[in-house]
Amino acid sequence: SELARPPVRAGRFLIHGHHDRARIPPHSLAIEIDAGLAFGTAHHASTRGCLLALDSALKQSRPKYVLDLGTGSGILAIATAKALGVTVLASDNDPVALAVARDNASKNCASLRLVQASGFAHPALRGIRADLVFANLLQRTLLDLAPQFRRHLKPCGLAVLSGITQEQSARVEARFRSLGFIMKSRIILDGWTTLVLVHRESRPGHERD
Repeated sequence: SELARPPVRAGRFLIHGHHDRARIPPHSLAIEIDAGLAFGTAHHASTRGCLLALDSALKQSRPKYVLDLGTGSGILAIATAKALGVTVLASDNDPVALAVARDNASKNCASLRLVQASGFAHPALRGIRADLVFANLLQRTLLDLAPQFRRHLKPCGLAVLSGITQEQSARVEARFRSLGFIMKSRIILDGWTTLVLVHRESRPGHERD
C-alpha cells in the first residue's frame, strides 16, 4: 500500500513517510513526504534523479538563488532549502499541489516561497537570475521553456531537467545545447533520465534563439 512505502535514500537525502517518522534516526536531511495529491515522493526515478543531481551539485557549490518549476509536493525545493538554509522559490500551475507543498514545507521546517505559475510566467519569476533551476516536467514543456532558461539562469548556473525517458532526453539535450548549454552529467534510473546542464553565457553578437 501507499502507507507501507519504505524510506528512499538519494545521496545524503533520506525521504520517508509519516509512518516511518519514529524509526528515522536524527538526520538533518531527512524529509517527510507522504504520497498524496501532488507528484514527488522520491519513489519515482525522475524525482530521485533530481535529488542525486542536487547532492552532487552541493559538493561543488552553494547556490544562493534556487527555483523549482512545477514543484508538485515541494520535495526538491524542501531538500534544497534544508540543505542550504535558504528560502527557495517554487512554482506550480496547480493550486492543489501548492497547498500540498506548503503543508510539506511546514512539516519539514523548510522555507519556501510558493507562487502559482506556468513556467516562468509570474511577476515573481520575471526578473529572476537563478544559480540553480529544477524542472521535473514533461518533454514538451522542457522544449518550450528552453529559451527562457537561458534568460533566467546566471552564467555557469545549473539546469536540472527531468521527467523524461532516455529516448526523450536526446531531444531535450539537443535543444538546450543549441542554446549554448553544456552537458555536465546524465543520471539514468529505471529508464528515466535527469540532465544536468550548465548555462554558458553567449558572447555579444553570438546571441542565439
